[in-house]
Amino acid sequence: MSVRVLLAEDHNLVRQGAKLYLESRGVTIVGEAANGRDAVAMARDLQPDIVVMDIRMPELTGIEATRRIRHDCPDVRVLILSAYDEPQYVSALLDAGADGFVLKHAELPDLYAAIQDIATGRQAFDRAMLQKARQYDADAPGEALTAREVEVLSHAATGQSNKEIGARLYISDRTVQGHLQNIYQKLGVATRTEAVTLAIQRGLIAIDSEG
Repeated sequence: MSVRVLLAEDHNLVRQGAKLYLESRGVTIVGEAANGRDAVAMARDLQPDIVVMDIRMPELTGIEATRRIRHDCPDVRVLILSAYDEPQYVSALLDAGADGFVLKHAELPDLYAAIQDIATGRQAFDRAMLQKARQYDADAPGEALTAREVEVLSHAATGQSNKEIGARLYISDRTVQGHLQNIYQKLGVATRTEAVTLAIQRGLIAIDSEG
C-alpha cells in the first residue's frame, strides 16, 4: 500500500534523512514544511494520508498545527516525531487529535512501522507513554491546564510578550491575557513569573529551544 506523507520538521537534516529513508521503503513524500503554519496550509492543499509532525517549530507549534489539521482535514492523520516524551506533551497531543508519537532517538524503521500502523487505521502510541499521559491527567492538581494554556505558558516562559505570543498562536493579545488569568487561577498564583516557575517545577512545561 502506497502511503502519501507530508513531512513537517524545521531541522533540515532530520527532515532530509527521514525523507530519503521513507522513499526507499516506498513511501511517497508529497511535500515538506519547515514551520507549523506551512504544515497546516500544505495539509489542506495536498491532502496527504499522514503528516509527520515535529512538536516545536517556528510560527505555529506542532500541537496547534495538529489541532488545525485534524479540524480542517479530518481524513488526514498526524504522527508526531519529537525529542520530547513528557506526559504533558503527550496529553496535549492526544487532545489535539494526534494518531501516534515516535521519539527522534528511535530507529528509522520504527518511524516507518508507525506510519504503516496509522495508514491501516491503528494508533501508534507506546502503551507506557499513554499510561504516563493518563496518570498525568489524573494527578494534575486542581483543574488541569488545557493544551492551549500549556502552549501560552510555554511561550510566556521564554519571555515573550502577550502580543508576541498572540502573533505566534494567531490569537489576540487580549485572548492571551485571558488564558494567563485562567492559568493563574488554576495554579493558585498571581504573576507570570510565579506561574512559569511552578509549571516548570511540576513538569507542565519544559524550557528548551530544540524540537
